[in-house]
Order: sequence, then C-alpha cells, then structure tokens
Amino acid sequence: MFICISIIICCLTKSIISDQNENTINEQNNIPGQQKEVNVKDYPYASELENLLKDIEYPADKNKILNFVKSIGNTDENIMELLEKTEEDKQFNNSSEVVSATGLAKRQ
Repeated sequence: MFICISIIICCLTKSIISDQNENTINEQNNIPGQQKEVNVKDYPYASELENLLKDIEYPADKNKILNFVKSIGNTDENIMELLEKTEEDKQFNNSSEVVSATGLAKRQ
C-alpha cells in the first residue's frame, strides 16, 4: 500500500513540475522583444532527461550515458529508446547536447 501511494505521489509531483515548467516557458515566450532560442518538442521528457543526467560526468559518449541512466533504474522506456538512437561516436559536453541529440529540443 505504501509503495502504491509513493508511486502516485511521485507521478503527481512529476506532472505538477512539468506543468509549472511549461507554464513558465510559455510566459517567457510572451515577453515582447524576447526571441525563443530553443524549440522543445516534449517538455516532460526533456525535463526528465535533464534531471536524470544531472550527476553524470562530462564529456560522455552514448555508452557512458546509457550505462549511467540504466544504473539509476526505473527509467521510462521512451527515454531509453531516444538515447539508443543518438550517435555512437559523439562526445557530449552537457545534458543540453544530449537532449538535443534525442530530438526533444532543437536550437533555432
């Protein structure tokens, strides 16, 4: 029962944070004179991936990133699939580069 409640709380918290992030970004996009530099395809997944990668040491290649994320455990299958599709030989210098390589965000 406790595990079930913990999972529900975790999911609700994740949803609330994702909604808050998206609302903040939408508000920022409406500021006159500001140009949007990054187009994010899926805020919740981009945010989750950034959060997963916050403690990894860079530079990191695809294998290091996959092993790191697998070691955390309980990672969304869609995120794992996106990471699997990134370039084999690329060295990533930060989590933003990884998120861009997955297609979740693109610089304009």
